[in-house]
Amino acid sequence: MDTRSRILQAARRAFAERGYAATRLDELAAELGLTKGAFYHHFPSKKALLAALLEESRLRAQAALEEEGPLEERLLRYALAYREGVEPLAALVTAHGGRGGEEEARFLAQEAMRREMAHLDAFFEALYPGRGRSLAALFSSLVHGAHMLERHVGGYRAEELLQDWVRVFVKGLPKGAGGV
Repeated sequence: MDTRSRILQAARRAFAERGYAATRLDELAAELGLTKGAFYHHFPSKKALLAALLEESRLRAQAALEEEGPLEERLLRYALAYREGVEPLAALVTAHGGRGGEEEARFLAQEAMRREMAHLDAFFEALYPGRGRSLAALFSSLVHGAHMLERHVGGYRAEELLQDWVRVFVKGLPKGAGGV
């Protein structure tokens, strides 16, 4: 794994475990055995690191959605790919305070979520004209809810919930459109 990927992986874990404000880039560099200069060569700021994580998550999820296959499989792949981006986004959007750049992080996370909702809206709109926004909101709520139950309630496995929920979601879609 290259250095940039190692940094992204460590940052994703740190943001999820410690939160954005409590994650220090010099500590991440030390954990990875990197000098500050080597770390900052790849990401000049925490904001740049967060932006890269958000973009990587978005691209991975969108690629899963756009792959070939039945709609149910594509939606499940999307939901599972989105999993890595859900917790950092949710943690930043719901964070309170405003210290250590949290306001800036919340803004980045909210903008990433808006872009992703627009993408889902367009995806569903192409399959079900006039219903894209509503279907995108419902599907996004299912995906987010499964991850929140696993993370914050316990006793649930997001992957199992998503397998069931995506199946039910697709069965509820109008027949004859979108490959259903």
